[in-house]
Amino acid sequence: MRYYFVIRAKDGRYDDPSGSDLPNIEAATAYAHRIIEELKEGGHPRDYVTLDVQDETRRTILSIPFAAELS
Repeated sequence: MRYYFVIRAKDGRYDDPSGSDLPNIEAATAYAHRIIEELKEGGHPRDYVTLDVQDETRRTILSIPFAAELS
């Protein structure tokens, strides 16, 4: 299944045009947490609000707040 990872920030959103093929929602959730960690390590999340996980139809199925990941 293809999942898309969209960052919502204070100044807009950053879309994922190609998505990633992952076996299930658990794998997509783990991948989303890795994205947040990588962005945190790069110093980016201060302006980011959430990372939305979307399914193949581009429907948001999960939203992860960046603030929850900043501890």
